[in-house]
Order: sequence, then structure tokens, then C-alpha cells
Amino acid sequence: MKPNTERDYHRRIASVIEAILVDPGAPHTVDSLASVAHLSPYHFHRIYRAMTGESIFETVQRVRLAQAAYRLTVASDSVTTVAGKVGYDSPQAFSRAFRGLTGVTPSAFQSRQKRLVTPGTEARHAVHGHATANVKANPASAEVPFVELIELAPLDVLCLRHEGPTATIRHTFRTLSRRFESSATSAQSHGTIGIISGDPEDERGDFRYLAGIIPAAPIEATGSLEAVRIAGGLYATHRLAGPFALIGPTFAALFGGWLPQSGYEPDDRPALEFYRNRAADDRQHECVIDLMIPIRKE
Repeated sequence: MKPNTERDYHRRIASVIEAILVDPGAPHTVDSLASVAHLSPYHFHRIYRAMTGESIFETVQRVRLAQAAYRLTVASDSVTTVAGKVGYDSPQAFSRAFRGLTGVTPSAFQSRQKRLVTPGTEARHAVHGHATANVKANPASAEVPFVELIELAPLDVLCLRHEGPTATIRHTFRTLSRRFESSATSAQSHGTIGIISGDPEDERGDFRYLAGIIPAAPIEATGSLEAVRIAGGLYATHRLAGPFALIGPTFAALFGGWLPQSGYEPDDRPALEFYRNRAADDRQHECVIDLMIPIRKE
């Protein structure tokens, strides 16, 4: 496929995902979304699956549950109210779908997010074997999420700039992985990382996301790949166990709940998503992701 043609197809698919994001509770169908993409319904679903790695139904459900997770985090709505707002006919159907994606019930997730707002006892932690630091954290247990303060050493990362809605970020990681694995010198890496500048909800449009791989050995950046150095420094870190759909709501809880009570201010460095494992698409609840906010003392 020629580059211009491929970009055009990506733009069409991105417009479909944006339409789902605008109103995830709408009765989306293959025909209605094919018209958004200006493609024939006859082949649209096959094109969509080939370019995104999932079906239309899977995208709609994932976006609905991501919006539900956000509402459960920032609003006081009941589980029943949230279920109706994101397009589910019954709380029972919503709970089954939510638990299937996240591994927890909506009510358990809502309770966990509320507990993110209260800093507490001290703990110790290290990143990549670098020096540990005394940190503030909630009591660390399987039931109570906590925040740790971590001193991160500088990292050299090979990145691919994400274009399009945040719902397609994982597709950018797939593209990056394919390009990285095609390199003869890229047999190993120290993991993947997302580098976030700005707010995706900010109308000023200054949001930027880089999907990155930390190579085990230096690799020259070619084509659309960028060599980026993460400066390092102090980060407030929360370890999220769950699917990508929970990243946005959990960042919202950290920025809106934990940070104002922490005694720290956000620093002018990118926020980070540090992916600690690679879970299969159908087992996203097994993902382990460190969400890292750059901070400094007030």
C-alpha cells in the first residue's frame, strides 16, 4: 500500500474511533460506522479489524468501559447510572462486561479509585536497580492501591510519535514493536514506555504521546523513529494492574485526588506509562503498568 493511501486509510479508521469516542452509548453498527469512514459496508469490517487488530464490537465495548471507568473515578454516579450512560441495558450486563475487561467489579473499582486520594505511610522502592528513595505511600496490600515516590535515572528511548485519538495508542505500540523487531541489533529491550506531554482533553491541542521502547543496546533512529532521552528525576508512581482502558481514569484520580493532598507540585517533565509486562489482548486485566507523574516539592 502506498504511503499516502495508507495514511488516508488510517485517517478514515481514526474518524470511526473518534465517532465512537464522542458517543460510545449510541447504537453503533457496521453500516453506520462504514459511512463515517466513507467505505463500503461490504468490506469495512474486515478492513477495520485488519488495521486495528479488533472488531467494531470490541472497540465499542472497550470505549464504553473506559468511559465508565472514568465516570466511576471522577463522578458520584451509582453503578446503575453509569451503566445506562455508557449504553448498557442493565447493571448486570454492564458488571459482567466490566469485570471481564478489568478483573474487578465496577463497585470494587470505584472503591479502589477513591482510596487513591489519601497519602499515608512510608515505603521504599527502586526502578531498574537504581538507588532507592524514602517515599510516601498508602499501606501496601493487595486491596489498597498506593503511591510511591521514585527517583528515576535518565533513560534513552526509541520512540514513535502517536497520531490520532488516544484509543488507538496501542496500535502505535504495535507498529513500533514491528519496526524494532525488524532491526538486526534489537534482539532485546528493557521494556516499553509511553511519554505523555499535555492533556488529551485540553482544547489547546498541545497533547503529545510518544510510544517508546528501551533498547538493551544503542540503536540508530531511522525514518519516523525518534531517539529521546527521558531526563529522569522524582516521580509519584502508582502501579496499575489492569487493562489500558483504566490508565486515563487512574491518572485522573492521581492528578485530581492524590496530588493536591501530597505536598508536591507537578514538574515540567512528561508523565510516563511504564509497561512492566506484555499481556495478550484477551488477558488485559493481567497488564502491569507503572503510572508516573513528575513532581517537585512545593
